[in-house]
Amino acid sequence: MAWMPRRLETPRLILQPTGEGERSDPAGDALRERVGLPNQWRIVPKALDRVVGLVGFIRWEPDRRCAEIGFGLVQAASGQGLMTEACRAVIDYGFAEMGLSRIEARCQLANLASARVLEKIGMRREGTVRGRVHSKAPEEDFRLYAIERGGRHAADR
Repeated sequence: MAWMPRRLETPRLILQPTGEGERSDPAGDALRERVGLPNQWRIVPKALDRVVGLVGFIRWEPDRRCAEIGFGLVQAASGQGLMTEACRAVIDYGFAEMGLSRIEARCQLANLASARVLEKIGMRREGTVRGRVHSKAPEEDFRLYAIERGGRHAADR
């Protein structure tokens, strides 16, 4: 059986697992089990009752207790703090329920909005990686951010 995160709620949001209410896809379930990739959550503001984005772990290494968070939001919902609220809930879930000790994130150098979200949720920039990113554009540079359980950062130890 595939790993399925539980539904999360914040004061303004419902974070609905992407598989909730959908028919199971045996091929997709098998792939997620094999590579250890968890599902993501749909971001649904309680006031709107419609999906405005996604947030979740795009890479998960259970043996290292490490995951990478990724997210996207429709333009009409930006600037309201929704992504910050959603990411905080997912990070809390990762530490408390998945047993993670470290959560990483990457963002393109020009993506200042994502960088602000990462900083607001307590992540610290660890450096710049040249020429690699999970993107359709080849050979792009990105910033690497991370937070460890308890809000610690590698540089603080």
